[in-house]
Amino acid sequence: MKTTNYILTIVLLSISSIIFAQEKEKKRAITFNGNIGLFFDIYNYSEQNYPTFRPRYLDNELRLNVNATLQIGEYLSVPFGISISNQKTLYNLPSLPEENLIDFIQNPRNNISINPEYKWIKGYLGTQTPNYSRLTTGDTPIFGIGLELNPGKFILSANYGLSQRAIESDLFLNIVGAYKQKILATRIGYGKIDGTKITLNIVKVKDDLNSVINTPLYDNPIEGLTISSLVELKIKEKLLFKTETAASIFTSNLNNSFSINNATIESLSNIITINATSNADISHVSSLDYISKKFTIGGELRYIGPGFVPVGYRNIEKDIMDYKIKSSFKLFKDKTSINGMFGVRKNNVKNTNLQSTKRVISNINVFSQISESFSINANYSNFGFNNNEINNLIRIEMINNSFSLSPSYKFKSDKINHQINVNGSLNIFDQFDIISNAFVATKSKNFSINYNMMFKEIPLNINFISLFFNNEMPSSTIKMSNYGTTVSYKFFDKKLSPSLGLNLANITRDNFTTDHRLGIRLKAKYKINKKLRFNVSYRLNNYKYGSSRPNAITNEHRMQFALLQNF
Repeated sequence: MKTTNYILTIVLLSISSIIFAQEKEKKRAITFNGNIGLFFDIYNYSEQNYPTFRPRYLDNELRLNVNATLQIGEYLSVPFGISISNQKTLYNLPSLPEENLIDFIQNPRNNISINPEYKWIKGYLGTQTPNYSRLTTGDTPIFGIGLELNPGKFILSANYGLSQRAIESDLFLNIVGAYKQKILATRIGYGKIDGTKITLNIVKVKDDLNSVINTPLYDNPIEGLTISSLVELKIKEKLLFKTETAASIFTSNLNNSFSINNATIESLSNIITINATSNADISHVSSLDYISKKFTIGGELRYIGPGFVPVGYRNIEKDIMDYKIKSSFKLFKDKTSINGMFGVRKNNVKNTNLQSTKRVISNINVFSQISESFSINANYSNFGFNNNEINNLIRIEMINNSFSLSPSYKFKSDKINHQINVNGSLNIFDQFDIISNAFVATKSKNFSINYNMMFKEIPLNINFISLFFNNEMPSSTIKMSNYGTTVSYKFFDKKLSPSLGLNLANITRDNFTTDHRLGIRLKAKYKINKKLRFNVSYRLNNYKYGSSRPNAITNEHRMQFALLQNF
């Protein structure tokens, strides 16, 4: 109940701020632009002979999305975003029986941010994702504060916030739990943040040992520090050079009591905790790219040490060496474009594991606009992996090849515009099997055709789609055929746009009889005025199982309402 009250309060505040800003806009010194959306979804289901069926959506979900920018004068702008919902959490908060307002705002299911900017000063409040470089931080969202300064060619950035909430573990509820975790990131340098620059980046992450009552299951408290130097240079107008070298110290268990007696290590004790679980290592990445309108070519070299951890990223593959080259060019008055990439990845560079592996990655894509009506797109990609072993007990070798061809054709008649899109793809995955002492292949074939009719004299669109899929594995086979149609029309000077969609799928697994799935979707969009519209939709999914689940039937009903306002 409290969560719903929070949402309603924020809705009212948002609407009030919009009205206030629009009044101010009349004075021309202040402008306010953006959009607000209120969404409500209703879902329920029924089942027969399928007691373990898991619902795919929440029963009742209320969501509010706001994205807007307040512009004050020529230089001051305040972009902000609000994305919140009444979704239930699946974890327990430590020592807090109910979620209060601060917990609600910080919850990862919500996203609230305010980023004021004045000339060369930019601030961050709320949810943010600092992106400094590939070897420091770039994909870990935090809830906190940040500041970015770029006067002239001086660069200074700082971000601090919560990257993981404390979660109490519960063995009976299968909740692993987690420590509260915070990230501090800063960089200083010379140049432009979005252009040529030289920066020193420092990022630190640390778990709070006292943030939970019960020790999280299978999760040790960590602390890490990553420092890197980044250089991005535009040597000429079309030549871009990037290089970054980084070092990290990472402690994988702060509860470890075995210390290391070393003068150098002791000197770092005020900066980071170091014990027997600590590792230090380096990494490097460099790239050189030539970019023009008709031709590009570039190469990249990357090394990640076995003990290196970029603490501002969630996951990274370690102990690897990458070599990659890529190119693209346009031909025949830019009507044909070709893009290609080839790379090799080696791991176990420092012999930290018993076996070494090598992977080959290649890709080529060709698109050609042969005529005004006809175009074709073709793609091939290859992925290889092996560990260079002849002993079958430890041999690992696999090859993946993917091919696709997608022609498109458009033509016109007196009253109808026609468009036909066809796609065919083949995926072959070969893996060495140590039991049969041979390669075992998995093949996936896919073919689809889409036909769309757009009437000229009346606002009527009719679409037909067919899809056929066949997946052959050593121990299983899946076949699917799918047929669908959608009809849409516009009434009342195109203000009301209803549509009806029907879909029928037949799915066969191995020697079981076929499953049948029927889908019906009713949808309507109503444009109340130029900036306000209302959407409603209803979807039914009826699934009748074959002999894989005898006499089982599921029915899912979902209603969705949306009120969208641009301003």
